[in-house]
Amino acid sequence: MSETAAEVEVLAIFEEIRQAMLNNDTAPLDEHVAEDYQGCDAGGRLHGRDLFLEAYGPGGVALEKFEASEVETISWSDTVLVRGSASICGRYGEFDFDHALRFLDVYTRREGQWKLIASHVCDILPE
Repeated sequence: MSETAAEVEVLAIFEEIRQAMLNNDTAPLDEHVAEDYQGCDAGGRLHGRDLFLEAYGPGGVALEKFEASEVETISWSDTVLVRGSASICGRYGEFDFDHALRFLDVYTRREGQWKLIASHVCDILPE
């Protein structure tokens, strides 16, 4: 099944956000992450937009790798879900990390622009 125009737009934004996280560039994050964004990390901790931008801004998480795979979209009306798997590694403060994750991001169209409003990740446990 081919992707809708909305799904193509959102996947481009997903890629901009992924690159911004890799490069500690808050400008795309500021543009695409909704003011009322809520996320849940692999440890079950909730965070809002400010913490997300701070974590991936200059001096924050230093990602060495963020590779997404098995990326799929589901859309209806003004909402698009992006789900898939990711392999990430890097350093946050004094802690090194290397995770295999599943993710689900929720985008909605507001005032003509797609915004990331929610995200959830969980670890993929070794078999």
